[in-house]
Amino acid sequence: MALHAPEPVAPLGRRFLAFFLDGFLLAPAYAVYAVVLDAFLGPLVGPDPAGTGLVVVAVDPLRVALELSLTLLTDAAYFAGCWTRWGMTAGQRACGVAVRSVGPGEEPPGGGQRPLPRDPERVPAPAAMVRWALLQVVPLCLGSLGAAGAVPLEVVGAGNGAWYGLLLVTALADPLRRGLHDRMVGTVVVRAAIARQA
Repeated sequence: MALHAPEPVAPLGRRFLAFFLDGFLLAPAYAVYAVVLDAFLGPLVGPDPAGTGLVVVAVDPLRVALELSLTLLTDAAYFAGCWTRWGMTAGQRACGVAVRSVGPGEEPPGGGQRPLPRDPERVPAPAAMVRWALLQVVPLCLGSLGAAGAVPLEVVGAGNGAWYGLLLVTALADPLRRGLHDRMVGTVVVRAAIARQA
């Protein structure tokens, strides 16, 4: 059975720009978490004795777990919450793209008896959470461990590059430009009719 996007498929360039803008919007929250946790639990990194760079001061598992938990919760609430509520994040709205459900993915998880009511402008919450997890959990965990000094930054860069590369390759290989995260939950990123979203 061939799937058809409900609207024209969004170009990958717009999707990347939207993802960058969303990261830019979330960065201040992550910086606040780091500053507050530094104040209460002490810093993880600091200037080296020569003053030429940063070195790991301490690897505090509690601090790393708290910061990672706050980051994951904030990221999930933002992305999955926006997809569920409006079908797009603020960055996606600015770039004129939206996430839509396609195909038969309207049955409740676990094989329930009643189909869920489906609003074509929004993504069901379970699908939005899985889509977010596939898109962001690996990079956020690696980034957090790298920032804490527990994983070398080269490993963080290589791991994140490989993960996002996999998502890009799977999007390029699909006629509807659906990456692995879209295929797993039955979503597609389309050009958005912003006037309808107001």
